[in-house]
Amino acid sequence: MKAALALAGLTLRDRRRRVLALLAFAAVFLAAGTAARLLVADEGGHVDADRLYLLGGYPLVSALLLLGWLLGRFPLLATLVLVSGVVSRDRTEGFARLYAVRPVAPLAVYGTRFAVLAALAFGISAILLPAFDLLMLGTWAGPATLVLIFANVVLFGGLTALLSVWTRGDGWIALLLALAALVWDALRSAGALPFPPGVRDFVAFVLPPQAALFRLEEAFGAIEPIPWDAFLYVVGYGVVMLVLAALSLRRREV
Repeated sequence: MKAALALAGLTLRDRRRRVLALLAFAAVFLAAGTAARLLVADEGGHVDADRLYLLGGYPLVSALLLLGWLLGRFPLLATLVLVSGVVSRDRTEGFARLYAVRPVAPLAVYGTRFAVLAALAFGISAILLPAFDLLMLGTWAGPATLVLIFANVVLFGGLTALLSVWTRGDGWIALLLALAALVWDALRSAGALPFPPGVRDFVAFVLPPQAALFRLEEAFGAIEPIPWDAFLYVVGYGVVMLVLAALSLRRREV
């Protein structure tokens, strides 16, 4: 237990700049929400889009909509920022060889490190998203918010961890795959992909499950019941990535 706590402390210290950057990013969201609440809130405490338009026109309304869209992706960004390099950085700097000759399993080291970083990404997001909703809407989406955050952390945390075992560009590749899944799902839903159905479904299966993630985002945005089947699919994908990362860590040469 003491070793795990010491490793957790070292991990937080190593990632302190990234944590501070995320906190600064979250502070910008909250400052924008506070400003909107003070300037254009109605009697019920909701931010009034009509008043916002009168104040700043379409650019200000568009900026607020963009801010809301980015807020839903904050758990993804927080996970990529914190988890990227969880393994690859040690390989680059030579620490992986030191771990290999110590009387401790590398899987325990990286598993603890991943758990700390994933929990930190979840914690920051779990504070920011409800706080922003309370500022803008006077309410929050309830458990759907935490479900969406947890799904993002497990999904993209597992994907980034797997990529980190094999490449230094883990975070960037994970982001690229997330964007590719977003575009592929949009084209697939619109019937605009010139491929046989089997090919379309296979690529959608291999890429991060954007369709299931979108259902969770809809439940979060509209304050609707949680689609648990979509949640289980997203989390299952992330867990499979984590298992593959653990197996790869055992087989990958230092």
